[in-house]
Amino acid sequence: MYEYEAIVIVAAMFIIVYIVGSVRNRRLLVGYSRAIKKHVGSMSDFVGFRPYGSSGFRAVSDMKKEAPLSRIEVAVSLVDRENVMHYPLTLITKEHDKLTVWGFLRRRPALSLEICSRKDYASFQKHRTHLALKETTIDEEELGALSQVSSSDGVRAADILHDDELQDRLLQTKSFLRYLLIDESESQVFLTGKLTRESLGPLLNLVIMMGKKAA
Repeated sequence: MYEYEAIVIVAAMFIIVYIVGSVRNRRLLVGYSRAIKKHVGSMSDFVGFRPYGSSGFRAVSDMKKEAPLSRIEVAVSLVDRENVMHYPLTLITKEHDKLTVWGFLRRRPALSLEICSRKDYASFQKHRTHLALKETTIDEEELGALSQVSSSDGVRAADILHDDELQDRLLQTKSFLRYLLIDESESQVFLTGKLTRESLGPLLNLVIMMGKKAA
């Protein structure tokens, strides 16, 4: 009898977690899609979305002609909140919702520039294998302590990173940014970071600003 009750309780727990997690993810997806459209809508001629179930979506924004970026693509990937095993495992894996952004430049940038969280540096080596990057020293001590900076042109990189407004944007995203790359060969800005309601706007702003600096 007790075994039957235990099975019912476990099954009910899985069902409840699935329902609550699904509702939570759907609300997050709606909120993030609205926030993205609001954030880039005034700079765009078109913003479109393609959903991927309850786990995420892709957004495409065709930017206005005066913008240094011709297009921005955004991928939102949510953790598996419907799965009860997500919750104990996340204590070990530190899994989180993820934002990935590709900003396509209208013109080829004059350099490649990489900014990576020091704790994540090994995870993103594949993104830089086609680029000749060397470690670059930056003046901002707090930013330098948190991030590994590399570039193809140390002088140009230092000039870009010396900008006070850009340094403020980087410091605003220091808890969320995992990797940022101006890719000279692909003429794009690539970013990935931790997604929250607080991080979405600052991370998108950082891509847009880096697009201006790279132009």
